[in-house]
Amino acid sequence: MPRRATLAIVVCLLVTGLAEAACPPSCPIPGAGPKDAATDCLSEFGATGMRLNFPAFDPAKPTRPARMVRCHDGEPGCDLDGEVNNECVFDVDLCLRNADPELPGCTPADVTAVTISNPKNDADLIALQNATNALLPAAANLCTSGQALAVPLKGPNAKGVYRRATKRVKVTAASATGTDVDVLKLFCLPHEWPSHGYNHANHRASSVETRLTPANAAGLQVKWAFDPVLSGQPPAGGVTSTPTVSGGLVYVTTWSGWVYALRARNGTIRWQYDTGSGGQLGVQSSVTVTADGRALVGDSLGTVHCLNAKNGKLLWTASVGDPVADSAHIWGSPVVANGRVFVGRASHSDVPCTQGHLYAFDLDTGAELWRYATVPAKVCNTDTAIACTTDADCGGSPGSCVAGKGGGVTASVAVDASGETVFMSTVGCYTFPSIGNSESIFSLDAASGTANWVHRTQAIEQFADGPPYHDYGFLNGPLLIDGDDGLGGTRPLVVAGSKDGTLYALDPATGVPVWTQALIPAPEFAGFGLFNGALGFQDHLLFAALYQVVTPNSWPAGNDHLLAFNDLDGSTAWSAQIGASWGSMGVANGVVFAGTQASTNLHIHDAATGTALLATPMPANVAGGATVVDGVVYVPYWGAAAGITAFELP
Repeated sequence: MPRRATLAIVVCLLVTGLAEAACPPSCPIPGAGPKDAATDCLSEFGATGMRLNFPAFDPAKPTRPARMVRCHDGEPGCDLDGEVNNECVFDVDLCLRNADPELPGCTPADVTAVTISNPKNDADLIALQNATNALLPAAANLCTSGQALAVPLKGPNAKGVYRRATKRVKVTAASATGTDVDVLKLFCLPHEWPSHGYNHANHRASSVETRLTPANAAGLQVKWAFDPVLSGQPPAGGVTSTPTVSGGLVYVTTWSGWVYALRARNGTIRWQYDTGSGGQLGVQSSVTVTADGRALVGDSLGTVHCLNAKNGKLLWTASVGDPVADSAHIWGSPVVANGRVFVGRASHSDVPCTQGHLYAFDLDTGAELWRYATVPAKVCNTDTAIACTTDADCGGSPGSCVAGKGGGVTASVAVDASGETVFMSTVGCYTFPSIGNSESIFSLDAASGTANWVHRTQAIEQFADGPPYHDYGFLNGPLLIDGDDGLGGTRPLVVAGSKDGTLYALDPATGVPVWTQALIPAPEFAGFGLFNGALGFQDHLLFAALYQVVTPNSWPAGNDHLLAFNDLDGSTAWSAQIGASWGSMGVANGVVFAGTQASTNLHIHDAATGTALLATPMPANVAGGATVVDGVVYVPYWGAAAGITAFELP
């Protein structure tokens, strides 16, 4: 029987007053396998959204079965609580007497008894047993509903570190025709720092760090350093991506197109992979690591590479467009949720601009699931609000229907805890009018790619308005936060900082602004913008390292460039001067890390007060943002030198 968990998701409808649900016959996690094929449909695991994912599907070995569910703590669509809290909560229900088309060798029979092994007297398994007992005898297709199994991580040890943990669920279902034995293995892995944005909400802030504090951060010392040239590798050309850390490896990408997996203990190379994009601009995307052992990265040729995270073996590639014809470039990092890989397309630069897209690919195969164009393929140059296919749509004058450009997706998307809603942002193009859904924040349906809502920062432009044209877009991706509502509670917000110098906080359900905070009057053209690098969020504060604007120069070099904002209304909580920066934030346990283009220092501040704790020299400028895992801080650098330095407490 097939073991790849790509079967239809069970949608369970509650039956009033009972812990049961009416379920369709196919379950996403089937029974035990060929050894009891004649009885395998007596009981199956019916988990909404969950799927067998380990070993990860390998296109070169398509028949190799997956036998386990692996989940990162806090992983969207897998960990039900959606929080990084040193525990995974798995959705595990039981479906009985299924006429499952995936199990043609089994004829359903009435289930008279079900036993769930529970050697440790686990409360969740007791609840699952009780819910199943309420269905017996099962003379029809019946399922439990709303059952969950918690798998807490092991630890902490003496250093406050948590380790992976597993739980085994064994179910024996009996009928007059025989017995069905099903075994499900659930595996919870520590979150560490598996992606550019740390978590699915792009907080860039570790919620489980305990070793590093404002009181000891000034004592950080170099643990190891990795410079590709000094290590006998090709020149990096720059490391501006945030390192990712998972399973004892640190993943680093370079502008020369190489991806490195370094051993976290000493910085030596475990494996390396050449994307082949060094002749363009290499790689700016961070690596995204999945719980089932895959590593994904995008490059400047518009190619997504899916690798085996342990050895760097290529599993598949996918394209978001031609790097020449489409100027297609992947700047942001892939985001993975519910078996889908979300990747944005933008241009190499604004000369020329491409037509922006967001793509969704199948995690197993790289097959394209859908694409969403952020601006029309063509517009009328007489009125850019009109999408067209021929000149006749624009009144018939020659050359009046022209290719649409702009709306590039340069940053990583965010997804909600279910993994079924995607939030993204787009930039503009100063060489082309701002059209369609350029310079916007979006909510999209993850399954279909249809837009739930779009919030545009400014009205569209006409050709007569420029050039140059205004660019009020978002180089950084949206954050999903629970902000202070001013009434003693919280409210969900989608937050992003625009190149126009405004911080936007929107209602995630509607896209309607809840508050905005403008630091400067909107400039005619923002260049790389005031908000450039990725923001961070922790303890009701939003953190940003500000860059600059072009005209007017409303944020002089003498102004503070490291700011913390209150999530209630966007007001400034504190500010500090580090110089102009387009770096991304890193936050952990009350400590903020930021790089700058004004010096080669890494700046470390108290997150609550802004007090400077340490400014430690780096070999070159820091832009990619610091990663913090179990008291170790990994910092990339670029410029006169390029590489990564790891710091630790003595």
